[in-house]
Amino acid sequence: MTEERISYDRYFVCTNPTKKWVRDRLVELMNNESVVPSFSAVALKLTAMVQDDDLTFDDLGQVISLDPGLASRCVRVAGSVAYRGRNISTINEALLMIGMGEIRRIALTVGVMDTLSHLRVKIDWNRFWLHSVLVARLTQKVAGAFRDVTGMEYLAGLLHDIGKLIIEHYFPREFDTIILRSMERQCGHAQAEMDLLGLDHMQIGAAMCECLKTHPHILQAVRFHHDALHPAHTGNPDGDGGFLAACINVADVLANLGDINIGGEKPLLHPFDELPEWRYLNQWFNCRGLDLDLRAEIEAAEAEIRSLV
Repeated sequence: MTEERISYDRYFVCTNPTKKWVRDRLVELMNNESVVPSFSAVALKLTAMVQDDDLTFDDLGQVISLDPGLASRCVRVAGSVAYRGRNISTINEALLMIGMGEIRRIALTVGVMDTLSHLRVKIDWNRFWLHSVLVARLTQKVAGAFRDVTGMEYLAGLLHDIGKLIIEHYFPREFDTIILRSMERQCGHAQAEMDLLGLDHMQIGAAMCECLKTHPHILQAVRFHHDALHPAHTGNPDGDGGFLAACINVADVLANLGDINIGGEKPLLHPFDELPEWRYLNQWFNCRGLDLDLRAEIEAAEAEIRSLV
């Protein structure tokens, strides 16, 4: 067994011996480059830039321009109705017109969608990405209520459910049962996944983040976004205190509140401001106020998906 294979093993904690075959299958998949491709060189550079405080327009424009296909799609989206139908013809014009933050966000979205485009699953592909883009936008909004955002927040929200794509694509029968069971029992997908597979989409998503070489804080946030307050996460000395995972959790709840999901998600049982994750954020971080129009965020995400897909 190679060192790389061992590194993937640690993401799949399966305590049910009858489900060991699922774990073994996932380890095999994660070590197969044709199954789980890595980001393109340009996408990798973009993900590395999310924490670069000194990033300039020229830096970002040069990196995006290295991939003509990515650059043309970014220009098209920037000039779409989502951005008032402006006539934009180059990446530099797009940067000047809608800003570096928006272009970086569009480029990250395109890079992630293209990387995973081979997983043409049976679920509503557009609706899956609508949920992902909406959660990404909301994660950035929630995080921005407590600190300056870098782009890492958006990327973490965009990737939070990628484990579900792997489950649907390679375990389709179990995935159908997971959706039905979560609807019947009014429980989240993660609980139904554990019952049927012995693993959940958070573990698989974290392994995918390892494949994609994302920042460790993004990987951990994906791993714990349904269990953001777990002591193993909040107490990790190399982590962010659970901040990013809590932001994703709140964003995910808001998306489900707007009925933007692929079905069977756990409904909101308490007022939003009583969410444990929201209380945690308010307890440990200085809230600067959350100015959020959920309907406007949904409409913006819908317009973006129409431009991207």
